[in-house]
Amino acid sequence: MTVREKYSRLPPLPPDIERRLAALTGVVGRHPVELLYLFGSAARDPATARDVDLAVLPGEGFSLTDFYADLSLALGTDRLDIVDLRRAPVWLQWEVVTTGRPVLSASPAGRQTFERSVRARYRDERPRLLRAGIIFQRGSPVRLRREFIWSALAELHGIAAELEKHRGLGPEELGANLTLRWAVERGLLAGLSLIFEVADHILSRHFGRAVETYEGLLSELRACGVISESLYRRLKGAGGFRNILVHGYLQVDLDRVARALKDSPDVFRAFGEEVGAWLNSLPEDGADESDPSAFGEG
Repeated sequence: MTVREKYSRLPPLPPDIERRLAALTGVVGRHPVELLYLFGSAARDPATARDVDLAVLPGEGFSLTDFYADLSLALGTDRLDIVDLRRAPVWLQWEVVTTGRPVLSASPAGRQTFERSVRARYRDERPRLLRAGIIFQRGSPVRLRREFIWSALAELHGIAAELEKHRGLGPEELGANLTLRWAVERGLLAGLSLIFEVADHILSRHFGRAVETYEGLLSELRACGVISESLYRRLKGAGGFRNILVHGYLQVDLDRVARALKDSPDVFRAFGEEVGAWLNSLPEDGADESDPSAFGEG
């Protein structure tokens, strides 16, 4: 995600990040990992990178929570994005193996087998991915990855369905049941994160706009005609609410959480419908033809 606000409350990468990255093998070796790649800006130039992108092929018994904790301590940062290669789409796997740098390989033969498989599947899928605008020819403008957007909208629909089960809960019930509160807040955060990822992708890939804040994403999405004015009003304030859920647990107002829980299933579904309708209105190749907020404090 290109939104700087994602890490706005986190300190920058430590000045010795290159040295820390070079020492990762010893840390990763304590976990059941078959392959680990460093990719993205930290692979190209650690001195100017804003975050660290890693792609892992886990082995049996792998724990992402433990893995993340050890990486965070070793690298001295929480500016980490970790991709699970088992679940990544083939275009992302291909990007990792062709542009990334192997950090650890449990078996050289296993790495060769995995990379050959990725390259072969990518070759087979490439014509379809090009037609769908998910990838683009070298030298051509960056296009929307429609598959990513549809997948994110489907996941958002599923989150809305889960939150629907709890939408009748009030602040008292949430305050009395910590497990339930965590589940609700996690669901709200997951849904909002998907909305911002989709918005960032559309604005940067289709409209060539770089937006640095979450609220800016929503405003620009409305300005570009992707979402309606009424949906924008219902989403306004979601950027600040997202940051409170992530960074300010003790400051979370349960009245606000309950209000968001009540409205979010409808808001999430409306976002999926409006973005889906916009996406369907585009030419097949993806070329450019150029109510009160549920998340506000009020």
